[in-house]
Amino acid sequence: MKESKRLNRVTSLILTIAFLGFVFAAFGVMVVNHHQELVHSVLMTPELKATLPEHANRLDRLAARIGGFTAGASEVMWLKDEMGHANSAFQYLLGKKVINTGSQNMIRLTDGHLYDLCDYKPLTANAEDIVALREGTFAGYPFLFVYEHPTLYDPAMMPAGYEALDHSAEMADEVLDVLKSGGIEVLDSRDVLPASGHSLDDLLMVTDQHWSTLAAITMAKGIAARLNEMIGAGLDESLMDLDRFDTLTHEKLFLGKYGQRLGTGLVDPDDIVEYWPVYPTWIERETKRVVSVDHASGSFREAVTRFDRLEPDPGRTWNKLAYTYYGQVEAYDLLTNPNAPDFTVLLLKDSYSAPIGTFMSLMARHVLCVDLRRDVQSLDWWLEQYHPDAVVMAYSLQMLRDDEYEFG
Repeated sequence: MKESKRLNRVTSLILTIAFLGFVFAAFGVMVVNHHQELVHSVLMTPELKATLPEHANRLDRLAARIGGFTAGASEVMWLKDEMGHANSAFQYLLGKKVINTGSQNMIRLTDGHLYDLCDYKPLTANAEDIVALREGTFAGYPFLFVYEHPTLYDPAMMPAGYEALDHSAEMADEVLDVLKSGGIEVLDSRDVLPASGHSLDDLLMVTDQHWSTLAAITMAKGIAARLNEMIGAGLDESLMDLDRFDTLTHEKLFLGKYGQRLGTGLVDPDDIVEYWPVYPTWIERETKRVVSVDHASGSFREAVTRFDRLEPDPGRTWNKLAYTYYGQVEAYDLLTNPNAPDFTVLLLKDSYSAPIGTFMSLMARHVLCVDLRRDVQSLDWWLEQYHPDAVVMAYSLQMLRDDEYEFG
């Protein structure tokens, strides 16, 4: 027994030394290879300033710098991706259907799509905030709420026995019931996408929570139809018909956040499809990213497509940004189509609805896509400056679940 205890102590000591050696070696490699990124992560950049409270003191700034360093270090950690892939592969090897990847529990659905299970959070208060915003700031403006559901569109997609672990439908119903009771017009992607005639494989990403561009086009057409019903907007929905677009498929180009946890050894990157009209177009675009403002104009494809996002990463055949080729979380996009009917849409967007706004610019003269999580003017400013003919709030379940986000 004494020999066994001694052996256990020696084994524990060896493992501890090996582990600490790996930690110090990993930290050293990270500092040597990425010292510039680490230094930048603690600088008081506009992004870091945006995390500070209104009246920040020294402790707040110190906490922000520590948080910036932690986030920066997590991005450039040595062998970060490889260790994550090995962890996921090991869990699959053990026969697990739900694998833990940090704070998330991810499941592979019956049709092959990857999906983060949604635990329950009460969302009534967030829904009531939207109702109050509609009755206050947006009083007198036609208002449409567009709900963007994540990947789970058919109960049969969930492996048998795991239904109780996901509360996405329950939370969505809870929010939309409050909105409808408050007199808000609602367009639910759970109604629009399955009824579109397109397969879910074509509408959804396998490796990411976001939709495909086809889904964005489908939702843009649905929004136009609802605005026509609500207020006679005069938007030409037929401009969203697929026979009026040319396409170009970039095969296996995009590895989304789910796929990044597994690596290309366990899942193929998603195809990315470009769409542009066969009819003549002219679009003018103004985009604010963090502090810089970009301008572009030309045909639809020339003006709105971020072609740099369609290039593979160095040494790879895929990248992690291709989904953002029609915009994602820019502070705002101002899209002008001088050949469209004189109609202005203020779209309060998230990452799902950024491409929706891009394609709506084919139907309306002015589309203002604003992300309220970024450093932008107040809602009153946007209303006074542009006098929109309709306000569309298009938010995903992930957006609604963010307790730190204050609507408006």
